[in-house]
Amino acid sequence: MKRFIKQINCSEHFEETRRSAPFIYVKYQLDYESNEDDRVLIDTLIEKATQLAEKVNPHPANAHEEVRLPETILANSIAGVVSEFFWKDFLNMDQLLVRETEYNEAASQIDLETVHGEKRIEVRSSFPRNGVPFALCHPENQFDILGPYANTTYKPGEMRKDFYIRTLFEAEKPTDIIEKIKQDNFSLYLTGGATLSMMRTKGMYTEKRLLPEDAIGVAGVAKYRVVPFSHALDTFQIQAMIRQTAFIK
Repeated sequence: MKRFIKQINCSEHFEETRRSAPFIYVKYQLDYESNEDDRVLIDTLIEKATQLAEKVNPHPANAHEEVRLPETILANSIAGVVSEFFWKDFLNMDQLLVRETEYNEAASQIDLETVHGEKRIEVRSSFPRNGVPFALCHPENQFDILGPYANTTYKPGEMRKDFYIRTLFEAEKPTDIIEKIKQDNFSLYLTGGATLSMMRTKGMYTEKRLLPEDAIGVAGVAKYRVVPFSHALDTFQIQAMIRQTAFIK
């Protein structure tokens, strides 16, 4: 696998962008067809994602919601497992900071935690059709860092997180990942995050009703707090924040 550090100046892509500061992010590239190590890694991640997908109930709790197709569940599971692996790889690049959390049930989010400080990190992903610059920079339709439920009382079983981080996969539709991950030049982008404090600061967050694209085992639309990319920490800023708290209990 290859790792690249990228910087984007949003004003070069959209004159009316709401993000003034440069955004530094990390791109990973894998070559399933031509690199044996990448192929072994991807096969391992797909196997884990397939096992996760098999535990997800395709029938939503809300009778008005459509049944989720198996390929949609698999695509979301692949995105979640891949996102977790590469954020862990990046955050542990210089020193051991994070580990995977114990898997308990299909409804659990894909999470990491700091090795010593027990800070929880929620990893979420999205599939921008129009590419990473659009997702990070567009003045009206920029993407965001997905946070906790917006209601004041948290849903049963939801564990509050300390950090929320984001991965982007460029794709026309989410299920494209099932084929693209087994081709050369498969890329994913670690695109920053937000802290719990940011999710609680007025003017920093907004609220959205949505069904997250990578919501494994989650049924129905819910209201979430989100931090738009115009306010988000970039990838190295969120790494620094996690590192600062990694050894604080």
